[in-house]
Amino acid sequence: MAETTTPDIARSLSRAVRILRILAGPHASGLALTEIAKRTGIPRPTAHRLLRQLIVDGLVAMRKQHKYVLGPLAFELGLAAASWFDFRSRYQQSITKLTEITGDTVYLTARSGFDAVCIDRREGASPLKGLTVSVGSRRPLGVGVGGLAIISELPPEEIEEIVIENASRLDQFKNLTLDTMRVLIAETQARGFAVSGNLVTLGVTAVGVALFDARRRPYGALCVAARNERMRSSRQESVARLIRDETEKICAALVE
Repeated sequence: MAETTTPDIARSLSRAVRILRILAGPHASGLALTEIAKRTGIPRPTAHRLLRQLIVDGLVAMRKQHKYVLGPLAFELGLAAASWFDFRSRYQQSITKLTEITGDTVYLTARSGFDAVCIDRREGASPLKGLTVSVGSRRPLGVGVGGLAIISELPPEEIEEIVIENASRLDQFKNLTLDTMRVLIAETQARGFAVSGNLVTLGVTAVGVALFDARRRPYGALCVAARNERMRSSRQESVARLIRDETEKICAALVE
């Protein structure tokens, strides 16, 4: 048997990571092999081979009905990395303040490659809650208000790369197409903040503002979500100003 070459190893590793990203999405019961192959674009036999190895290594586990989920090692690695990459504590005061002022659901989104991941969420006092995403849920970048706020702040060529890469995944969201995504990004850029209403979660409208690092690269977003009747267009701009006040304070602290 010929020895595996370095490019082959790199390709297999890249494909394995792609599988892990898909499994990290909002799939409570896991994903079947066919669905994993479809969403990753990896041939079914190759995906099956990689999954078998990931199971051996503890990064993937199989549940009932041959559904695959993230394994125990993925959890352990996440805990080990938290001390280096968990920036939630930086935003706790702002999240608390926004929750108290708006009375709505506030959540923090982080960029992860071509995805957006919800890393924190706080519910307000309003009985009409905008529970759009749960902590740990993952969506294609641009889907949902947090990802939309992030992608809209990237350079045009990077935006197009991400949109094209994620195009095959948009069929999971009935109201989203490639053309719709481009329109949403253009509207967000013109408006200065992101708005997502009824596109991902019916009955819920959310407002989001991007977070920037010291180089002015967007790495996350701070968002407020509410039922449609609490987040009409007349209120969206005032909520965006509240969020921006908090994001600017934090971003300014990063460059001091």
